[in-house]
Amino acid sequence: MDEKENKHKAFKLLILIFIGIMLFFLKEENQAKLAKYLGTFKMESRRLKLQNSVSMDMAEGDVALYDDNILLWKGNRLSRFKLNGDKVWEKEFNLDEPQAYFGRDQIYVYERPGGQIYIIDPEGESKEQFQLNINIYNLMEGNNGLLIHSKEEDIESINILDKEANLIGQKSIEGQNILTYSMDGNNELLALSTLNLKGESLRTEIQVFGVEGEFLWTVYLENEIAMYLKFDDDNNLIVLTDRGVYQIHEGNILWKKQFQLIKDIYMDEEYIHVLYENVLESLSFDGRTFAKNSFAEGYKKIVFNGDHIILYGDNYILGLKEGMEVFKFDSERAIERLLCGKGKLILIHKEGFDILSY
Repeated sequence: MDEKENKHKAFKLLILIFIGIMLFFLKEENQAKLAKYLGTFKMESRRLKLQNSVSMDMAEGDVALYDDNILLWKGNRLSRFKLNGDKVWEKEFNLDEPQAYFGRDQIYVYERPGGQIYIIDPEGESKEQFQLNINIYNLMEGNNGLLIHSKEEDIESINILDKEANLIGQKSIEGQNILTYSMDGNNELLALSTLNLKGESLRTEIQVFGVEGEFLWTVYLENEIAMYLKFDDDNNLIVLTDRGVYQIHEGNILWKKQFQLIKDIYMDEEYIHVLYENVLESLSFDGRTFAKNSFAEGYKKIVFNGDHIILYGDNYILGLKEGMEVFKFDSERAIERLLCGKGKLILIHKEGFDILSY
């Protein structure tokens, strides 16, 4: 074989490789991956700036951020504060065992025995008040209404309310403990998990019902405890247990992925983000790993702020963008909560809060 023929074959091989690369990046998903990869060369990690610190007794309180104002529930009082610490208003609720839940656009204050509920907007205006005559164990917003977990002796129920607080569905379970629950985006499917401790081992049962309580399907998980349920856009159910993540469709497990020492999960429109050990792993909805980051510090929770994934632990905060570290912060005080505002973070500790900018 002469030198000319070798050069000709090498040239044809280069052409084939070039065509392969072009075909690969014709796919939109691969173009996005390339753009993210190239974008990482422009990112530099920086320290968060401490703008202000406010002293306030935040111990044993629950907090949320609305329109750059802090809402604090403590004891039986709901208060609103500006970020400089000035109190805007305060409301007291003389209820038996009062609790509060911070929703997307409004606050729910409720009486656990009896089921009286007040709906209040962030300005402090009462929007609605109603009585359910049930013992409320927990309350949370669904996509288009409320899910209320009630307990009556040996019976636990999930009560489904629409936006106008009308009861549109209910499912009751006898002799089992309801661990967690979720509604789909159209208010047509209710998923709940129960724990059965009878026998030699524990068993979690994942059940899905129609909004009127009709049984649709079930899946059993042996020696695992379900901690999180959420429907994706295709009405597949994403399940987080103490051992891993599952995707289930109509009673069939499509895939599962095991993890150790799971700490938190966050699901957005594109990925399932799982924080375990000292690792953040992002999964696509087909179960494949899209990104994986390891850390020296210990982080416990995931929050999102715009296009940033933010992790925090007892004393550390880390911000990621497109898989790259973009900011960090070490706190002298133990972090109780981290609230996200536009271009800022509110670090909650027992003695008050710190405002951090990035």
